[in-house]
Amino acid sequence: MSELYKLTQSQLGEIQDIGQEIRLDVQLDENPYLNTGSITGTVTDPNGDPVENALVKVLDKDHNPLYHTLTDAYGKYDISNIAPASELHVHVTKQGYLLSESDPVAIAAGQTIVVDQVLQPDPDANKSAIAGEVFDINGNPLVNIMVTLIQIENEQEIIKAITGTNEYGQYAFINLDLGNYFVRLSGQGYKTTEVELHILQPSSITKIQTTLQVAPEQSTGTINGIIKDSQGNPIEGAIVVLYEVTGDPENPTLIPRRYTRTISGGVYLFGDVPQGKYIVKANKEQ
Repeated sequence: MSELYKLTQSQLGEIQDIGQEIRLDVQLDENPYLNTGSITGTVTDPNGDPVENALVKVLDKDHNPLYHTLTDAYGKYDISNIAPASELHVHVTKQGYLLSESDPVAIAAGQTIVVDQVLQPDPDANKSAIAGEVFDINGNPLVNIMVTLIQIENEQEIIKAITGTNEYGQYAFINLDLGNYFVRLSGQGYKTTEVELHILQPSSITKIQTTLQVAPEQSTGTINGIIKDSQGNPIEGAIVVLYEVTGDPENPTLIPRRYTRTISGGVYLFGDVPQGKYIVKANKEQ
């Protein structure tokens, strides 16, 4: 049975004279928990020992976060003032343990339910990780840089993992043992770079920031295309001139850099093109 109001006391009154009458009023406020429920429980390890400072988090049916608390020295927790719901999920976690989730629970107004959970030790708790970022010489993040993790064992190089940088230039390797490693970074137009590192502490994260230098011999690009007539037919043997566009965009300067002829299918190709802005012009003699 739930109390309708919060327990409230009156002001202090005193009867000083014989037969004196005094008035002690009390205004009762509604119990804020009357229309809500609570979840309580105990978190233990597989041996039945309490797990202190475990994070207990309550989520709705769509796994949106609602409430959270920490367990006390006895592994106990209590979350009150929970709005009635037909489906809630209780998650429990702590460093060194695997995430635990209860079966879905429903809670009604004025109801208290008990959700006990057992945390299982994480077998990879002592594994370490590497988190890296890759930039160009201007500090811009580089995407799609190939990152190879190599471990040195008995003077042998063993490839442990290969990944690529994301749109923020970031990459990560996880579940790593202690040891000597190096990270090899390579990408089109950049010099291959290696970073040596040593993982000496369990459960550690080694952070790396790397700036890649441009490789002049690899930094050029290519331009290709197809030359067609007004009917969409490819033109073989057309002359194609490559112009670099410089100067004011409103009044650009066109500098001819290269020319070639199309092959069958109207295809042309320019290789070893430096960074810059370009257009092509094409025609064919009779």
